[in-house]
This record gives sequence, C-alpha cells and structure tokens, in this order.
Amino acid sequence: MQCAITACRVYARNGPFGSLGHRVILRKSDLGPRVVGMSIWKQLYAMVWLAFLQIVIAIVTIPGFKTYLIYGHVVLGLVILGVAHFNNAQMKKTEAPSRLKRIVKATAVLATIQPIFGIALLVNIMLGLSVLLAEVIAFFHLIIALAIITQASSVATAYDMWEEKEIH
Repeated sequence: MQCAITACRVYARNGPFGSLGHRVILRKSDLGPRVVGMSIWKQLYAMVWLAFLQIVIAIVTIPGFKTYLIYGHVVLGLVILGVAHFNNAQMKKTEAPSRLKRIVKATAVLATIQPIFGIALLVNIMLGLSVLLAEVIAFFHLIIALAIITQASSVATAYDMWEEKEIH
C-alpha cells in the first residue's frame, strides 16, 4: 500500500507524467478507478480555450464562409458540452474543494442550456424563419457563453493552485 501512496503523491504533483516526463501508471487495484490520460487541470484549461475559440468563431465574418463558420460553431459547441460534462464527472472523483465542484457543475448546466438557444438561432439563420425575439435569444446565448468561459477559467486556475498546494 505504501507504493500506492507514493504513486498517488507523484501523480498529484506531476500529473500523469513523472518529473522526467515518464508516464506514471496507477493500478486500479491500488488506488481505485483513475483516468490515465490528460490530467484534470489540463482538461479544465482546455475548456477555457475551447470556449474562447467558440466566441471567436461566432464573431468572425469571412465572406463566403458563413455556413462553414456556423457549422464549426455548432460542432465546437457540442464538443464544449461534452467536455463540460466530462470535467464535472472527473471533478466529482477528486478531493477538490466543494466550491470548485459546484462551479464545474454550474458550468456543465450552462453548457447544457446553450444548445436550446443555439437551435433557435440556427433555425432563424439557416432556414430564414423569423424566430420570435431572436435578438433576445442571441443576447442570452452570448451572456451564457461569457459566463461559461469566466467560470471555466476561474475553476481551472483555482484547481491548478489547489493541486499544487498553492492555496489551502
């Protein structure tokens, strides 16, 4: 069991790679279920950059590429939805502070709401239908996107600091 505790400390300090870049393999029998792959802090920061890219795609206008940008926005939105729920599931398995877990859960809920507004806007843009209150829907879609990137960045930084024992 001492070996398992040591491996756990190495993992917490260096992520899935040891200090020299060697992969640290944690056995399920010793430590319970673990994800061997991208560490949680990397997943959390990936969420920030995906949300940033999503916002950039939404505001960029390139003549002749409008349809491609819209489809890219939809696909990236679905990726963000999946990453948000995956981060939520992974954070539940950690001993991170409850506040961080609540923020990740709220981010996943916001990411789940986004497709509802997105579908209404997609119908309005692609099919040329006049969706009632399209401007209001677009406003809320934007506000929720900004809330997602804000919450994702705050929890990524806080989790990284907590994992490195920079905060108590």
